[in-house]
Amino acid sequence: MGIMHLAGLGRSPGAVTAGLSLLQHEYGDSPEYGEIIEGVVVFTSPEVATGAERAFDSEHNEYMSLTVQKTWPRGKKHAVEVLTEFFQREIRQGTLYLCQVDVNDFSACFEAVAKATLRFHRPGEVGKHIWANITGGTNPLNAALFQTAYLSGFISRLYYTFVSDIRQYGKYLQPFSKDASLFDFREVYVLKTAFDDRYQHVLEELELVAEEDPTRWLTSQELLGRLKSKGVLGFQGMDARTFLLDFLHVMQGRGLRRRNNEDRIRLDPEIGPAILRILRSDLVQALFKGGVLPDEEVDRLTSDLRLTECWSQRS
Repeated sequence: MGIMHLAGLGRSPGAVTAGLSLLQHEYGDSPEYGEIIEGVVVFTSPEVATGAERAFDSEHNEYMSLTVQKTWPRGKKHAVEVLTEFFQREIRQGTLYLCQVDVNDFSACFEAVAKATLRFHRPGEVGKHIWANITGGTNPLNAALFQTAYLSGFISRLYYTFVSDIRQYGKYLQPFSKDASLFDFREVYVLKTAFDDRYQHVLEELELVAEEDPTRWLTSQELLGRLKSKGVLGFQGMDARTFLLDFLHVMQGRGLRRRNNEDRIRLDPEIGPAILRILRSDLVQALFKGGVLPDEEVDRLTSDLRLTECWSQRS
């Protein structure tokens, strides 16, 4: 067993390399985790991957020093080339994978992250330790990393590297100072979140109403009554005020639509079905609902995940 790292890559390779460098120098391989860097999956845009968008200034500095070994001037190389060369020169172990994705589309990011997580940590098996670096990448990509981590529990650590002055120090590929006010490695604790089926039940009940009559709006009392009459768990002893405040108010704009400020609710015709498709998908069921999956099923769910192997050095 070893550690697989998931990370977003933009035009600053140091956002990926600095954290890996610190982990390798400070922790190394251990009996607890195995290889500290068994592999890295980098999610990036097609523009960055192909070099249409070139990397910012990058400097391979000595560990915990500003002494520079090699410089890549801005625009001379693309970020994947710099990252690959850094692995060859400094990391010298593991496998570097590239996954191209629309980094500004949350759904695409979530699907890619979820499939990569499932491929390397198969439900019901020992699998790999998975850690995620949230330093670089776009907000949608990092949101996908967070959501997959908290809901699946398969990503055990989230970490990022802090740099006090990006313009001055963001070019360095390795940690450059032991002064935490200039550079620091920080963790975000992952607490697995239980999947609450009640929100899905609310959307599904509104979906049934929409199928019966697309123009119909329900009151909160009517909706709660329908859920109770069907014996849906979690709603039997709930009062109308709690249902309104804890479910309908917070779900407004998240799958259901409210008519003006009235107590009239129905399924959002655009967002609601999209959310239900995600919740019902085999991929989400495999990640978030637990259980053991046969290898054949994992292979089917991740068959369209395209990982390009950029570099590999196996021990």
